[in-house]
Amino acid sequence: MSSSNTPTAPANIVHEAIDERQYVRTRMNARVRLAGNGREPFEAELADISLGGIGLLHEAPLSIGALYDASIQLRLNQVDLSIDAKLRIVSQRGKEVGAQFVDLDAQKRDILRYLISAYLSGEIADINGLFNVMQRENYIKERKHKQASARTAGDRFKALAGTALFSAAGIAALGFVAYKGYLLFFRVPAVQATVASNAQLISMPDNGYVKYLLPTGTSEVQAGQPLASISTQLATSFTSPADMKALADLAPGDLQALLGRATIETVINSPCDCLVWYPTQPLDGYGYKAAPMMHLLPKDQGLFVRANVPFDKLADVSRVRSVDMQVFGLDQHFSGKVVDARSDEVNRNLALTILPDSPLPAAAYQKAVAVDLYLGLPFGSAN
Repeated sequence: MSSSNTPTAPANIVHEAIDERQYVRTRMNARVRLAGNGREPFEAELADISLGGIGLLHEAPLSIGALYDASIQLRLNQVDLSIDAKLRIVSQRGKEVGAQFVDLDAQKRDILRYLISAYLSGEIADINGLFNVMQRENYIKERKHKQASARTAGDRFKALAGTALFSAAGIAALGFVAYKGYLLFFRVPAVQATVASNAQLISMPDNGYVKYLLPTGTSEVQAGQPLASISTQLATSFTSPADMKALADLAPGDLQALLGRATIETVINSPCDCLVWYPTQPLDGYGYKAAPMMHLLPKDQGLFVRANVPFDKLADVSRVRSVDMQVFGLDQHFSGKVVDARSDEVNRNLALTILPDSPLPAAAYQKAVAVDLYLGLPFGSAN
């Protein structure tokens, strides 16, 4: 009958990993002086230390459960630090002795906690302690690396898509801010703008009846062509002795016509070959003095834009690099250049005359325009 000589481990022994202990242990360059239990004071080398106890290296056997007064002496950058504590011997295997702190007060526990944290972080370390910290860090990294699982293709695609999405959002936000900054410093919007022309305005000369002589839908007229006939009463007044003497010299028929305020017929003819534009619908009927009847736009002169900007922008007019205009009701954008600047006394601002690069349609006359003036650099010249 054969028997196995393999030793069986006791059931109460637990093999724990270094990262699963209740207190973190670390090695320090220190010695421990023990006294008590009927023995002469003696020294032992410190193997490791934690908030729960210390590990010693001592050749002579020590009694399990014995209490000792210990003085832990540490050498820190040419400074000696001594921590007094009471220890209980809890184990000994060969020269390795395990001891437990007994009644360690809060102040000494805080000092030990700081020293242990400093050694683990590398703030305080001798050459042996430095190798120990490096070995421990590499061990932890290796174990974590083994536990990590490889990402699938779907995870990689999600990470790539998320990175691209956030990058695009950041670039878009940066571009938006840059665009708004450009508009703030290099764009001058017009307060108001209208399509205008060097037109001749035909208005009522006096109160009376008007009859338009142009056929419906006529858009062009020739020089001398009748535009409208106006019927007004002759208004007379006598204000001086000479008027009374002239009245006495009139024949009876003329005097009757004068006192009856005879009606006078007047025909208005076109002064030019022009385009006709009506400010209101042309209706025959009674009109009042100075009421606008029609505008005559010269054919040989194109339309332009009158734009008003704040007067403090006068210095920026010379820096205008380009002009963007959009007439209300038209989808097309027009470019142009500023050809004149005048002070508008009525609106208390600056009136600019802008000549478009391409002709504006006649239908755009008197319509509102959105005008943006884009400036060049202060040290550059305007186009």
